[in-house]
Amino acid sequence: MNDSISDSDRIAREAARLYEYGTADSLDQAIQSAAEHLGLTEINLPGVGRVRKHLQGMSMQAMGSEAYADHVREVMGQAEAMMTLLEESYDDVSTMLMGRAARGLIDGGVVLHIRLYTRQSVAELARCLVEHGYAEPTFETASTNLGRLDRIRILDEGYDLVLTRCLPEMSNASHLDLFSGNAIDSVDLEGLRRRIEHLRVP
Repeated sequence: MNDSISDSDRIAREAARLYEYGTADSLDQAIQSAAEHLGLTEINLPGVGRVRKHLQGMSMQAMGSEAYADHVREVMGQAEAMMTLLEESYDDVSTMLMGRAARGLIDGGVVLHIRLYTRQSVAELARCLVEHGYAEPTFETASTNLGRLDRIRILDEGYDLVLTRCLPEMSNASHLDLFSGNAIDSVDLEGLRRRIEHLRVP
């Protein structure tokens, strides 16, 4: 039992190293490559969450805890700035930051997922963002438990932001993953501002 836990952690550490140094394109690929490299393909592989914990540790060691905390604030601040812009520009837009980033967990290729509850069109929302200096977006459609939802994706200053437009009546599912229906971390604009202000990195 102890050996399997130890081997699983060895894979997670090696996967974090592979991902950090760019020899794997995704965390899942890094885990597979690490297991093969270590000859440990017959055990239960670690999840991406454990690999991300190692990535966090590597980042904190490299940057120092204070610099790392500043980095987390910067990433969360990117989401806060976009959410603020959209809520201040339209009376009928409310926003939520979803997933790991809502808790300040940004390691392992974070994507900032923002939900917009509004009847504004994605074209109008995109126009607003571009007029305020954001890069030209791309448009996507996601097939979710709530139906087909329009999305805007923007790569801004190295951050990948994905905005999913939901209708206001869908807000009763704001705490649920759009695809699995499971509970997911989320925070509204005011809550996000409080988290940034009181951020503590372990």
